[in-house]
Amino acid sequence: MNPKTILIPVILLCFAGWCATAQPLYTPIQLQKAYTAGTRSTDGKPGPRYWQNRADYELRITVLPPDNRISGRATIVYTNNSPDTLRRLQFKLAQNTHIATAVRADNVDQDWLNDGFLVDSFAIDGRPVAWKNESVNYSGNPTNHSVALQKPLLPAAKATVYISWHYDLHRSTDNVREGVVDSTSFFLAYFYPRIAVYDDLLGWDPTQLNEQTEFYNDYGNYDLWVETPANYVVWASGELQNAAEVLAPMYVQRLREAEGKATVTQIVNKADLARGGITANKRRLSWHFRAANVTDVAFGLSDHYLWDAVMARANDEGSRTVLVQTAYHPNSADYYEMAAISQRAVEFFSVHMPGYPFPYNRLTAFNGHSQMEYPMIINDQTLENPDDVITLATHEIAHQYVPFFVGANESRHAWMDEGWATFFEYFASTKAFKLNEPATATFPGYYQRAVRQNPGAHLDLPMYSPSDQLWPGAYSFNSYGKPAAAYTALYQLLGEDTFKRCLHAYFDRWNGKHPGPHDFFNTFNDVSGQDLNWFWQRWWFDYNTVDLRLENVKLKDTGFDITVGNPGGKPVSFKLEFTYTDGSTQLLEYPPAVWQTQSTFTFSMTTTKSIVKARLVDDMFFDVNRADNIWMR
Repeated sequence: MNPKTILIPVILLCFAGWCATAQPLYTPIQLQKAYTAGTRSTDGKPGPRYWQNRADYELRITVLPPDNRISGRATIVYTNNSPDTLRRLQFKLAQNTHIATAVRADNVDQDWLNDGFLVDSFAIDGRPVAWKNESVNYSGNPTNHSVALQKPLLPAAKATVYISWHYDLHRSTDNVREGVVDSTSFFLAYFYPRIAVYDDLLGWDPTQLNEQTEFYNDYGNYDLWVETPANYVVWASGELQNAAEVLAPMYVQRLREAEGKATVTQIVNKADLARGGITANKRRLSWHFRAANVTDVAFGLSDHYLWDAVMARANDEGSRTVLVQTAYHPNSADYYEMAAISQRAVEFFSVHMPGYPFPYNRLTAFNGHSQMEYPMIINDQTLENPDDVITLATHEIAHQYVPFFVGANESRHAWMDEGWATFFEYFASTKAFKLNEPATATFPGYYQRAVRQNPGAHLDLPMYSPSDQLWPGAYSFNSYGKPAAAYTALYQLLGEDTFKRCLHAYFDRWNGKHPGPHDFFNTFNDVSGQDLNWFWQRWWFDYNTVDLRLENVKLKDTGFDITVGNPGGKPVSFKLEFTYTDGSTQLLEYPPAVWQTQSTFTFSMTTTKSIVKARLVDDMFFDVNRADNIWMR
């Protein structure tokens, strides 16, 4: 028998190591100005003068596989809700990361390269404006382009932008976010020039996209038309508006029935593919999707993919539902279960953690070459390990909450979305599913172990460091594993009820808006009724790490005193396991709160048993130095 007891023993001594007095967090000058202007507030709510610009897109895209030439036309209505007069528009040109001379955070193969966006025509408010492709694409900053306005855009005014362009969809298959999947299956993302975010903190978003840095987009309504040859099915962000015009009647009926069924419906099966006649009998098809108040759209298409669909509940009562769809190659063995996996993930997220209704009524998992998220659609590669299939799907689905429902700036603060996705992934993967090896499949394993493989200052950088200024290694750890660990510590500190109450308030306050880091910090302070600045300081602003140690065990006639030190500095929970001479063990757990005012923690254990071993159990936060985590008598 190895009985386990979980308790909090009486604290004997506290050696002060940190100041107990609350101190204000570092506040950048831009945020100080926002507080003064009333666009942000120190309680974490949008300020009384909060504003946000908007861009509504009408996109018409022509894709004619196997030809990889993509042609597009866009009409963009841009609304200036700011108090500023805008004298230029800034454009984000994500496809231009494919230009050979563009700065990238990693190496790419030759098939990944193209010439970027080639603009054919450009006009603002009906007036043609020069757009010189060579000057834009080889400017040294090809993912950003500024266009001077002939007529300044006044507050509350609108500008209408017309642009047509083309580019060649790249053919690389090396874990890419978009591109040719096979000769007649494509996935398109970042396929249109878009207007950058102009906000109250930074003005025009200056981020240079480099294929590591992700995205920051304004909200808007999207009308997307995709023209394809006959026999091609398109899956996209938003709701299909014209199913009867592009699908044969049998498949329209199957799709309609799937919306009300909690069991998976095969919209297109292998027999259907062999028989043909899935789409309407037309030489060209025009698929129309509409998405309201989203930050982006993406789509996939194929003439030989299977198609499943199922209804998922988005709340406890089942009054809100999500149509979950999957589109996949017949040889992708893992995707035959993907609809059921996605359904379970949506329902877990909606009811348990974060316990907030799933934000969209559509979700599609498309079988591409990537591990990437977009509003209402994810692009996930085929994987052999069943655990990896589950953790990847839950991670990308979790992104629907952040940065899409809550529009955090993931370009500058990747921890505000990747960290949450990793945290939610952990809960869903370990509680809604049975993993074969949860210790290695979820974030405590595959991210935190990076500390042991390559420890050093690059992993100890404060999380508040701007993500777009970091490179691989530091970027990945500060964006995924470290924030997931911080959110876990926060969850343990506050308890589930208070944690979820704060998180739900953050979602309520900032859905459809652009929160910054302090809006998150201040919301949790405000809703919890606690000054958590000591916690934010050590997890987000200090240069530190996770490093606990057993400093001393003092034996007494009635038990023992034990001292645990925290030289690393991060406030984490910890477990202590004691082994006694009779072979029994005892497990004690302590919350992060023990480190609020001290760097060493001493307590007295009263027992008639004789201790032979004490051990800090390292199963969640992964101590950088385990050599001092064990005491032997």
